[in-house]
Amino acid sequence: MPILPPHLLGAIAQSNANSPEEQDAAQRTLDTDNKRSAKRTKMSSSSGTKPSNPSLRRLVDFYDPDTKGPDGAGRTLEQILAWADHRLEIQHDYIQVLFPLPEGSVFNYTAPVIDEETFLYFRQHGGLKANVRRALTRMLAFYGFSIDCEQPAGEKGKVTIEGKEGCTANFVLWVRRMDHNHLRITRIIRSLRVLGLEEEAKAFFEALIWTCDNFGRIGDNLQRIGNSSRDFWQRAAKGSLHIAPDGTEVEWLEKGDTEGDYEMKEG
Repeated sequence: MPILPPHLLGAIAQSNANSPEEQDAAQRTLDTDNKRSAKRTKMSSSSGTKPSNPSLRRLVDFYDPDTKGPDGAGRTLEQILAWADHRLEIQHDYIQVLFPLPEGSVFNYTAPVIDEETFLYFRQHGGLKANVRRALTRMLAFYGFSIDCEQPAGEKGKVTIEGKEGCTANFVLWVRRMDHNHLRITRIIRSLRVLGLEEEAKAFFEALIWTCDNFGRIGDNLQRIGNSSRDFWQRAAKGSLHIAPDGTEVEWLEKGDTEGDYEMKEG
């Protein structure tokens, strides 16, 4: 028999003395609590199995430090992380693999699309999140930032992202009113949150705002970043997780926003 919280025990104890309407309300509360408990149990048990979707299983293997599998184009994580900045700039079909989302990509129709099963698997496996953080570290260096974390990837702890030495040389590539890297940055922030690296996402957003406030002014030889990009970054960093920056809603993520069902410990 499940152990009920005190407020439900009290509701049941008083049910005989309450009106039919009050008894119905108490029963609805009990039913809701039981459904949430069953849902959490189901999610916890399913998160230990790799995704059944072949594309998403490939994504997990790509990030798995033991498997080190290739992506759909035959590239491993280690190979992509070793690319020079120039290749990171001109090639456009890798960012969707490094930072997958629960929404499809209009630029890469073969990109993996995170489902609930994969979402849970990433959040339960620290090795995968550690490799996501390695991918973040490489992209941050490309954009002109460095990262320092007091805790392992994905765990709650202070994460600091700031401009690295000589950062202006990197900033000139993307600190402008409009740039394709702004879309990449939006993806990175949202993907970090989806995959369980909330602190890294928050720190990256703060570093971007610092960049917007300190560069792009007259005399810096850089353009000002447009408000549209800043708005998208803010939505990616602070908006409800089930709503993408462009307004697309992901139904299965909504319950995590409203009920906290996805606050799970690593297995």
